[in-house]
Amino acid sequence: MRPMELVSSSVTAVSRLIVCERSGEWSAALRVELDGSGVRLWECRRLAEAWAALAETNSAFVVVEATRENLDELLERLLWMSRDFPRARAAVVADRDLARCEWLAREAGAVHFLVSPRRLAPLAGLVARHLANVPAPPQTFVERIWASLPWGPSGT
Repeated sequence: MRPMELVSSSVTAVSRLIVCERSGEWSAALRVELDGSGVRLWECRRLAEAWAALAETNSAFVVVEATRENLDELLERLLWMSRDFPRARAAVVADRDLARCEWLAREAGAVHFLVSPRRLAPLAGLVARHLANVPAPPQTFVERIWASLPWGPSGT
C-alpha cells in the first residue's frame, strides 16, 4: 500500500521547509540557524500532516524526526517520495539511540541524517540551496506586471 494520500496536480503554494517533530526542539534550532535566509518554516507533529503539506508545495524540503514509533512508516514514505514528489528532498533527525538507522534512512531517500541539533549548519545549507533552486510558480501576465512594479499590487 502506498502511503501517499494527497498528490496534487496544481501546486500553487511557495516552497517551504516542513519540519515534522514531537517537541519543537529541531524547529527552534533550525529557525536560529536559518535566521535572515528568508526560508519559511512550517511545523507539524505527524507524518500525515507533513505529507499533506508536501502535496501542497511539492518541491519543499522536509525534515522529519524519526522515532521508534514512526520509523517503519517514515521509511515507507521516504521510499515513495522520489516518485510522488521528485522535486522534494527530505532529511531525517533523531535521538542518538536511533543513530544506527542512518543508512536505512539514507537508502530510503533521505539526503541528510543527524542526531544533534548543535550540528545543523550542513542541514541549513542543504535547505537554503534546495529552496533557492526551486523554480518560481507560474504567474499570469497581470501577476508578472504587478510583481515588477515598485509599489506592488496594494498600491501603497
